[in-house]
Amino acid sequence: MVLLPFGLFPSLGARFVRRWQRTFLDSRHGIGFVVVDPTAAPEELVGFLVGTSDQAAYATALMADRRTVASLAVTGFAALCVRPRVAARLLRSRIRPWTRRLLHLQTEPGQTRSITSAQVAVMTALAVQPEWRKSGVGERLVAHFVEYVRAAGATWVELQTSIGPLGAAGFYERLGWEAGAQRFTPDGDVIRTYHRVLY
Repeated sequence: MVLLPFGLFPSLGARFVRRWQRTFLDSRHGIGFVVVDPTAAPEELVGFLVGTSDQAAYATALMADRRTVASLAVTGFAALCVRPRVAARLLRSRIRPWTRRLLHLQTEPGQTRSITSAQVAVMTALAVQPEWRKSGVGERLVAHFVEYVRAAGATWVELQTSIGPLGAAGFYERLGWEAGAQRFTPDGDVIRTYHRVLY
């Protein structure tokens, strides 16, 4: 996936990414915007953005939808079967932490996640074709997303991006997003959280 160059999901291939992005379009808390070049015949994709207006509500509804979760699992498993290097990377970097997290939840069944009154929106992915970068398309997508989630009741919006050459930290800083914590991903990339307060 050229427009989504890093992370586990893009490494699973276009079919999985399409299925994953469909979960945003199918959710009443999900958002998907696209920009096309109307002068091209047929119209060509210029850029897109996916995210949520309420991340907690989106995630809760997704995990409760067994059919969608099963479809994602089957599509992901099929992708891993033809990508042994990705499968090995997943086993090495993620299975152990996921298992520990699951066991922790099982041993403390009475513990519940703290609930915050803030409605947090998350920009999950923003991508623009290389030849259209610096044209203002990315800025307009971000501005449209921010106004949309504000109108939907979000009081806080955040995103994560790599701080390496494939990331867009400088782009968001130029747009006035506030930098937050940074961390290593299981694949060794360094990502930083950016946020904006919407009230």
